[in-house]
Amino acid sequence: MRCLMPRTLEEMADALSGFTEKSKVIAGGTDYVIQARRGKFDPDILLYPGMIPALHKVRRGERELRVGAMATMQEISRALEGDPAFRAIADAASDVGSPQIRNKATMAGNLCNASPAGDMLPVSWLYDAEVELLCADGSICLVPVSEFIVGPQKTALKPGQAVISVVMNCGPWDGFISAFKKIGSRERVSISREGMAACVRLGKDGAIAQARLTLGAVASTPLRIPEAEVLMEGRHLEDGELLADVTKVVARTIHDHCRPANRQYKTEAARGLTADLFTLLRERI
Repeated sequence: MRCLMPRTLEEMADALSGFTEKSKVIAGGTDYVIQARRGKFDPDILLYPGMIPALHKVRRGERELRVGAMATMQEISRALEGDPAFRAIADAASDVGSPQIRNKATMAGNLCNASPAGDMLPVSWLYDAEVELLCADGSICLVPVSEFIVGPQKTALKPGQAVISVVMNCGPWDGFISAFKKIGSRERVSISREGMAACVRLGKDGAIAQARLTLGAVASTPLRIPEAEVLMEGRHLEDGELLADVTKVVARTIHDHCRPANRQYKTEAARGLTADLFTLLRERI
């Protein structure tokens, strides 16, 4: 196995030109040993882009939020925990694994793993995120995350391509507040059994003017819940009947998309998950 550590994007593109079907890019590497022991990770070339300074940055400008492929969950959480519009990403990043994992794991790596339980998936769907790909010829392109992740552990990445950042347009989320909540199998170091992300914009009267909801760890890829979004518009987060109405839609969505083995548990869990998410949103008004 050859290990490559480029120091610039130009060097990285040159390294990608020698990639085969077996070649891999590694960021935090938190799943490396697990996959290797299962016989699913035996690359001929292993490329580590951590020597490229620009890939470690989280940049929030007026037009876009750009999360570098090497920015850790801890760095993402710290950068966005004070940003109401993108607080959902900070919520998800701050609850990934243990502190040791959060200091190594990355958003880009989470998306490239494409696990249905990945915490970064529902928040990426929430904001219509795009992944920025570097190609072996030096060109760069943007691919919507909904097209990048094509199924469990499957992405649209081709040999000679690598994710260098995750990009979100800031314009549509001006004035929004957001939150993410998950249910896991343990109090800490928990793999998500069900996750929900939401962002809402309130009008001058305090009623919800716009809303968006996404569900993770329910189907092979995250789900948007447009029926619940429509229900929320024009109503107040403090409205107990609104919570009950949204919970019914969420539970029905889970029931219709979840595998039979997990359907009953996840449908019932929707009650507490939706209530917890609404509580977070109300606290952030």
